[in-house]
Amino acid sequence: MFQPCKQWLFSVFLVLAVILPSLGQDPKTYEGPLQVGDYSGQAVYQYIISDLDTIYNGDFLWQQSNLETLVENEDASFRISGAFDQGIAHGPWQFEFGEYQTNSQSQVVGYEYRVLVSGTQEKGEGRLSEGKPDGNWTYTINQIKDSEIQQILFKSDITYDKGVPQQNFQIENDSSVLVGRFLRDGLAHDEWSYYGTERVEDMEDWFFDDGLLRNIRLTTDQVSKEIQVFDTNAPNYKTIPLHMGYIALLEAVLQEQEVESGIAGILSQNLSYYQKIDKVLRQLGSDGFQMEAKVKVPFYPLDSLQTKTLEQIASDYQVAANLSRTILRNSHLNIVKRTDPEAYFYYNVAQKISTDFLEPLKALVSYQENDIVAYQEIPVMLQRLWPNGKPGTEITVAANEAGALRSFRLPSSEEFGYESNDLLSVAALGTYARMSLEYIKGSLASRLTNEEQLQMLNGLEEELIQLNNLLEREVDSVDGLANDYKNALAHLQQLADSSLTTYADMKNPNEKLTYGKSIKICLMELTDLAQSLKNIPQQQETIKKEYTNAVWNPFMANVMAEQVKKRITESYEEVLIPYFLKATSSLECVNVKALNEQIIQTHKTILGLRNKDTRKLERKLRSEKRPMEVLQLLQVTSTPKNQ
Repeated sequence: MFQPCKQWLFSVFLVLAVILPSLGQDPKTYEGPLQVGDYSGQAVYQYIISDLDTIYNGDFLWQQSNLETLVENEDASFRISGAFDQGIAHGPWQFEFGEYQTNSQSQVVGYEYRVLVSGTQEKGEGRLSEGKPDGNWTYTINQIKDSEIQQILFKSDITYDKGVPQQNFQIENDSSVLVGRFLRDGLAHDEWSYYGTERVEDMEDWFFDDGLLRNIRLTTDQVSKEIQVFDTNAPNYKTIPLHMGYIALLEAVLQEQEVESGIAGILSQNLSYYQKIDKVLRQLGSDGFQMEAKVKVPFYPLDSLQTKTLEQIASDYQVAANLSRTILRNSHLNIVKRTDPEAYFYYNVAQKISTDFLEPLKALVSYQENDIVAYQEIPVMLQRLWPNGKPGTEITVAANEAGALRSFRLPSSEEFGYESNDLLSVAALGTYARMSLEYIKGSLASRLTNEEQLQMLNGLEEELIQLNNLLEREVDSVDGLANDYKNALAHLQQLADSSLTTYADMKNPNEKLTYGKSIKICLMELTDLAQSLKNIPQQQETIKKEYTNAVWNPFMANVMAEQVKKRITESYEEVLIPYFLKATSSLECVNVKALNEQIIQTHKTILGLRNKDTRKLERKLRSEKRPMEVLQLLQVTSTPKNQ
């Protein structure tokens, strides 16, 4: 006889406990305004309440149109209708989006005034099964003229099985048609053909083999060109969605062929319209509306170092791109460079860095954002990005309008080598571009407009405020610390406050900017020092435990704790720690980093001495109470004296 186990029964009861309360409810009806994401309109829908959340359950209608806006200028309308089952879109759905204008002429039909409209209408419709497209789905864009369809601008017709595209499909726009097919698992397969509507002849064909795009045939004026796309002998392959990332990958692979794919373009159109529906449904709480088409691509897995290197490249690129825009778009600089040879030279260097360094880096960063770097061989990808080789550290440009040449090179250019075909070399190139633009901007600072200097100061001041707030949080979180620690932390905040006051009183923008940058570094170092000071009590306990032995006491017949090498621990606790805390009272920004490193180094040194022969050191420490001499005996670098 079947005996259900307790675990199985518990699972059943748990599911019933969650489902039954909502199943027993009668749906309520809401009628009124609804705003979700970018859309706001009038809605009528059914819902239930579960755990204080409103769950769509039943018919749903949401629409918006405005006659007054239409008559005055233009109206963006929408109408979304369908049904939900326990919060998941299910059953027939229809999405309409329109942008209309009117000539303000109206007609009376029966008892109604009617206004003729012109514009575009988007309409997506089909059936959803548990949030996924199921059966036939169409998405149509019509050109409307005087309330009649004048032209079909776009139409896609795809059959799905719970989100997976099946069999043949067709996508067309006003000048061309794409036909192709999928396997039952959604993999692209066989030949996809793209032809013109005026002349029924193939303009482009894609040839898939079980999801892998082997080659493309382009036909122009009855002349065909074959292009091999993906390596059919790659060591590894990966199945990925046919999404915008795949289109970006194809554009990267076809870049050196200098061709523009019509199929890629029409697929991108269709994906963007599907994403529009998906965004609406997600905002309504129903996920999963995606065309789960699949393709295969070569796969070259990235290791952790390569992944981290890509992040560094992206970071340096963003900084460099902002610097480049600041320099090249500065209207005052564009005027000054006409008569100022130095400004002319640096402007041209920035322009060449933007072209030779940043544009390829921008493409690489977009590959990272689209998650397609791992589908390209790194050396081949870099060759495509820099077909003529990567630029060198010496950048030669016109020095004046007469065409005389002059070269720019960072003073530290010898430290940069990026000739190799790997990501580390690209990271070095990106860093060189960033540092070069920082150098150029500094050289051009006196030629920037006051407005630009003000923008630079505003950005710096925002950073200073954030850093000071961070320091304040460290200084204020002093629960459990003794008063001498609290006083030391207060001294750090006093130094920060006095430095910021000096900065605020400065009038010269250039001097203020230079001083502000030094204060920025000081605030970061003060925060690090605050953390080190707060760590001392815990480090003190660690050292005490490390220097304690368990010793058998024969008189008491028990084990007792005995501290060893007392002269070392006493010098640390009675001489050095008070010195560290007192040093904060006369601290200046130039000494902050050194004091912090001294505290950290001392802790490491004391721990390291536990298992070393320290008899000679202990004899010297016996009567030494001067902090500098104790640090010298411990071979810890002393803090430079305040000037």
